[in-house]
Amino acid sequence: MEQKITLSDLRVALNKKEYELYYQPKVSMITGELSGAEALIRWRRSDGTLVPPVEFIPLAEESDFILEITRYVFDKLIIDFAIINAVNPSITVSFNTSGKDFHDERLTEKIVEAVNSQLIDATKLEIEVTETVLVDEEHAKKCLNRLSKAGIPIAMDDFGTGHSGLVELSKWPFSILKIDQKFIRGLNESIKDREILQASIRMAHQLDMDVVAEGIEDEETYRVLQEYGCKTGQGYWISKPLPFHEFIPFLKQFSNLPAMPVGLLYMAQLDHIQWRKTLIDTALFLHASKEDREFKNLRGVAELEHTACKLGLWYYDEGCTFKNDENYLQLEQPHIELHAIGKELLYAARDHCSMDDLTRLIQQLSGKSIRVLQALQALENNLQVNQHSSAD
Repeated sequence: MEQKITLSDLRVALNKKEYELYYQPKVSMITGELSGAEALIRWRRSDGTLVPPVEFIPLAEESDFILEITRYVFDKLIIDFAIINAVNPSITVSFNTSGKDFHDERLTEKIVEAVNSQLIDATKLEIEVTETVLVDEEHAKKCLNRLSKAGIPIAMDDFGTGHSGLVELSKWPFSILKIDQKFIRGLNESIKDREILQASIRMAHQLDMDVVAEGIEDEETYRVLQEYGCKTGQGYWISKPLPFHEFIPFLKQFSNLPAMPVGLLYMAQLDHIQWRKTLIDTALFLHASKEDREFKNLRGVAELEHTACKLGLWYYDEGCTFKNDENYLQLEQPHIELHAIGKELLYAARDHCSMDDLTRLIQQLSGKSIRVLQALQALENNLQVNQHSSAD
């Protein structure tokens, strides 16, 4: 019978530096390129046997020894990152933290100091936390806000396993949502899991949060997640967690996976429809109001700058992957004109223009909107046809 692991064993392992990091690659589902890796702790005993985290992390959590382990992991991560960054500067590394890590500011201080000392670029580091961080709400939020203000992305790990909803998460500085693998693995078995997954991805998108899907174990799941608008994926189909000496060659030899950002195109269409509805609703409210209102002060008013609305943010960032498609190029001008009409409509409504003028401007707006949607739909159709052709 194997001897039970004790806290003393964990301390000895730390002193002997038996904890090491494995790295599980992450892939951009937009470009198919390797985009990052999650650092995962492993305990390799002096005799070479590996102790999986499930056998010692719970004990570390119970005893608060997890605080020392996390700080050790971060120090090791910084050393590894120098080599990772030299091999592939585009790689972002993430590591797991416990809610207890934010009971005080020691870990926070260590991370901020590393960023300020330029040991790691803030944008190349991600901190993953589970819902346990929400327990000590006041102090944890203070620490995470400080890290976020330092430019470090914060990810909510294993979303869907606890009781926190996206509305609750929106009160925290999370910029990334990692959907628990139980929903990913249930894609082909449960309609409800598929609907929950789609709704979670859409809502996260609305909250300007990136979505990472973990537990991708086959190509079909990878494709479905692309269609749903998921941006990043990890799982055994992409790669199992690799020891550092294997991860570096993996970085050098990685071949891009299929890129098919059709889900984000679909999101862009929904974003635009929502923008148009919000703008028209605001115009009608202003026109009907008996008070003189400044629409810029209204809550939830549609973004009027064409580069700053959700469609514009997509167009000038992720949408650039379509720069060689004529439909993409034809999208910009009607989108710019659409926003110009939108501004004119709101100013006219604010000044209580005639009903004829209001109707005319709404019709002009809708006409430009149709052109924008047609270009987006043509992009989506081309992408799907090209993908089908390449599969034959």
